[in-house]
Amino acid sequence: MRLSFSKSLVFFSLLLLVAVSCNRPPDLPVTPEVSFNDVVFEVRNAGDPLFEENILRLSINVKDGDGDLGLSGEEANGPYAPYYLVVEGGAPVEFGQRAGDPPFTCLDYVIEDRENLDINEDGDLLDTLLIDFNENQFNIEVDFYVKKNGVFQEVDLRAQPRGSANENTFCGISFDGRFPCLSSEENPCGVVRNSNRPLEGVITYDMKSGLFLPLFRTDTIKLEFKIRDRALHTSNVGESEEFTLQNIRVETN
Repeated sequence: MRLSFSKSLVFFSLLLLVAVSCNRPPDLPVTPEVSFNDVVFEVRNAGDPLFEENILRLSINVKDGDGDLGLSGEEANGPYAPYYLVVEGGAPVEFGQRAGDPPFTCLDYVIEDRENLDINEDGDLLDTLLIDFNENQFNIEVDFYVKKNGVFQEVDLRAQPRGSANENTFCGISFDGRFPCLSSEENPCGVVRNSNRPLEGVITYDMKSGLFLPLFRTDTIKLEFKIRDRALHTSNVGESEEFTLQNIRVETN
């Protein structure tokens, strides 16, 4: 499954293996819990300049007491909206309109022509509008850390590559995203909204990027991750083992 939930953020794919229990264990809370399961760096069609793909595959163990996990790509309003417009005097605030507003970043502004939407309904797609970025649009967040002199330091991929415009605008790729509702029914999110059933299983989250090899090379890396349920309960922060891309690499065609 390949989905895009925000044009300026991320494309990703997701595989699911979920086991649902009939009786809720007494120690399984409604706030989700996560822990590390596995990580693999898959290189497909290695050496082919047209078709090579680099995929960092993170598998995490998940528990949730009422099973309300998953968001569809169409859920873009209310608590799951990607952003909320900042309004003054009944109209959205445009970039440069007010002294003291932040400089341009993709976390503080939305550009109409990128979204192909007349967001403020003024008859053109020429505006850059101030927003409150909504992290609750995502139900999985992944952070990258690199070991430097024995200490792990976070690497924000939205600010990569260094020296590019992304370093200051944070318009690069992010692997915060969504996994779908965990049901095989025809309307999975409708089922999940009303299930109230405990869930335990493994979510396998594929992150695709050509930046992995040039950015991390032989670095020692670790990942931190968390998930969020539909009620916006946020899990604990899980942590992967330390690894290099070379020691978890597999090649496929």
